[in-house]
Amino acid sequence: MSYDLFLGCVIPARLPFLEASSRKVFEKLGIKLNDVDGFSCCPDPTGIELIGHKTWLALGARNLSLSYDNGGIISFCSGCVETLKGVNFSINKDPKVKKEVNETLKKIGKSYNGQTEVKHFAQVLYENLDKVRENIVHPLNGFKVAVHYGCHYLRPSEVINWDDPFYPVTIDEIVRVLGADSIDYELKMECCGNPLEKSDKDLSLQMIDNKFKSIEESGANCVTLVCPACYQQFDFNQRELNKKNETNYNFPIFYLSELVALAFGFKSEELGFKFHRVRPTTLLEGF
Repeated sequence: MSYDLFLGCVIPARLPFLEASSRKVFEKLGIKLNDVDGFSCCPDPTGIELIGHKTWLALGARNLSLSYDNGGIISFCSGCVETLKGVNFSINKDPKVKKEVNETLKKIGKSYNGQTEVKHFAQVLYENLDKVRENIVHPLNGFKVAVHYGCHYLRPSEVINWDDPFYPVTIDEIVRVLGADSIDYELKMECCGNPLEKSDKDLSLQMIDNKFKSIEESGANCVTLVCPACYQQFDFNQRELNKKNETNYNFPIFYLSELVALAFGFKSEELGFKFHRVRPTTLLEGF
């Protein structure tokens, strides 16, 4: 089993330790990740698409046209998955759109047939839960995990076509297989507020504050997620929120791949936890 790896922009530029844990997990599972020369920004589903839909389609289709003939594309980023699946959806829905996109790609000697399958890394983990279970050597006992699905992982549901957008279960089930507890909380399906950070920082912080309050009330002792934008909002802004509101949130934030890697027996020092703003020191005792 192999996939072409689409890294996107944020993870390699700002969060390379999340890439490291993800690569370790897929290597352990025997799933090959191919590095593709020429992949660019997806482009951002909350940026370029709003500025120029045709540009967004052409840039996304160029990326898709670079994928080799194997299992398709896998990405560690929910936004990249949304864009690439969205481009597929748009050009396969309307032959005129596909024709226009290929007329643009022709200028650089490319074409795209709309057939490259795109998967989120959490989807691939879920589809291989038996393999995940077989590789667990250190169950995550004591981890009371608040799962944050985020917006792009589930929606628009017609495009993503994966999990239930209102009552998702996939990440929760993966967490339970790892031996951790998945803790429900009232604002589980609310946005973290990251997209608003540049336009209204106060509102963005209020949204993540609401999430943390709900998580705190639930009794969870950490958070897991699958989107680099959400990771930055939860981890980077937790300290700033505490200073601004005189709160005392201290929730370790784990990318799903980091939890899987811990359960697979990788040592905490191999996984870049020193780069986390909120250090998961207590939870990592024994790892």
